[in-house]
Amino acid sequence: MDYEIIIISNRPHLSQEAQLCLKSLNSRVFDGTNYPSFSKIVNDCITSSEYETIIICNDKARPTPKAVEKILVMLKEGWGMVALYRFGFFGFKKDLIRKIGFFDERYIGGGYEDVDFVRRLKEANIGYYESEEINYIYLPTSWNYEKTNFARIQYFKKWKEEGHFITRQLAEEDYDYDIGPFQNSNFIEYEKSVLLPFNGNIKEFIMRRSPGLCLVATKN
Repeated sequence: MDYEIIIISNRPHLSQEAQLCLKSLNSRVFDGTNYPSFSKIVNDCITSSEYETIIICNDKARPTPKAVEKILVMLKEGWGMVALYRFGFFGFKKDLIRKIGFFDERYIGGGYEDVDFVRRLKEANIGYYESEEINYIYLPTSWNYEKTNFARIQYFKKWKEEGHFITRQLAEEDYDYDIGPFQNSNFIEYEKSVLLPFNGNIKEFIMRRSPGLCLVATKN
């Protein structure tokens, strides 16, 4: 077994329900209390895991073992990321992170880190599958992005959407995390991605960078 399911939660009653849905599968709860961003939580989940394949589960997601098996099969087929309820229940190999980098921790307060990561998958020509095919409990978010708007401002500093172009204006930060060397995974190309309607038109966009911009910059 070279995978684990990590349930991100600071609400024990919800995380326990999620674990019950997963039955005897390899899962653990990661306490997300007082984290500055969803990206930082995911990055800490990745670096704390001894497994090559990681499935991140929101405590409001109610996946089945069959859904877990679908993610594992698709990742073996070469999909870069498989999300069966958007970024509420998604899986990937560590090689994806080795290839394109960790989640961007500048999205303080939560929000837009998922949009950002989908742009980066397209930029790297790596296939992404997303759907809303598992059960999900609709409860108020614990993030405060609607109050701060900080993540939205950060997104539009980093990406400029104009016409049929998405232009990268900021490099990725270079985080001092070590998850070992690249394992030579081969990924399906982005053109084969299966996307929900709100992401569907990204296939039509051309990705580019601002002149002279490197892909990775040193973290301040």
